[in-house]
Amino acid sequence: MTVLSRDDYVRYSRQLLVAEMDEVKQQALRRADVVIVGLGGLGCAVAPYLAGAGVGRLKLVDSDEVELSNLPRQPLYRERDIGETKARVASLRLRDINRTLSVQCHATRLVKSNAESLLRGASVVLDCTDNMDSRQLINQVCYQLGIPLISGAASGMQGQVLLLHPHQAHGCYRCLYSPAQSEPNTCLAQGILGPVVGIIGIMQALQTLLFITAMAPLSWGELRLFDGLSGQWQALKLPPLEGCPVCGENNADYS
Repeated sequence: MTVLSRDDYVRYSRQLLVAEMDEVKQQALRRADVVIVGLGGLGCAVAPYLAGAGVGRLKLVDSDEVELSNLPRQPLYRERDIGETKARVASLRLRDINRTLSVQCHATRLVKSNAESLLRGASVVLDCTDNMDSRQLINQVCYQLGIPLISGAASGMQGQVLLLHPHQAHGCYRCLYSPAQSEPNTCLAQGILGPVVGIIGIMQALQTLLFITAMAPLSWGELRLFDGLSGQWQALKLPPLEGCPVCGENNADYS
């Protein structure tokens, strides 16, 4: 086990003072491999907090380029970055936050042909995408590989966080949204206010840190809904859909 350096103690001094945190948990963060798929509003909130907290290896996956309309809600980017790939720019910004971490930059779209290779080996996957096809694919591959998944979404003044674990008895994203359903409300159709998507991304980051460090048990299979107008959260348990082709075998004894 790698011992924390003097610089580590200084860098992480404030979080090490938290009662539930200690050196062993800090070392667990250093050993973790986290995949972030999507570097829009959610990914821009998630990534800096994970980098700052000391997650050792981050893999960033996004094929998009920075656009002017991204800037109000994606604070990793600047006007000078317009036209650059988000994955490349984000990787540079994260290294500026924490030079001790390893950042892999994949300026590519996650599709069936590369999904397994991109996600394999992750301690946890964060779905920060903004379309149904990607979310369904990430859900499917995480269940195939047995990787925990923390999924976020936001549009308008609403947001949600979904905590999924392939080895726990609960439903999955496929149970919540059938591929045959129309696309849920997206920020392209309904708009989005920057702080709303930021709150969802920060909640994804917090749940990730809690999971990696085991500071607190996560409520797997829980769908958390956020209302930006009232500031209120609602938590719902996601039951498995009978015969679900993704998680059905995992929930044979669900009751």
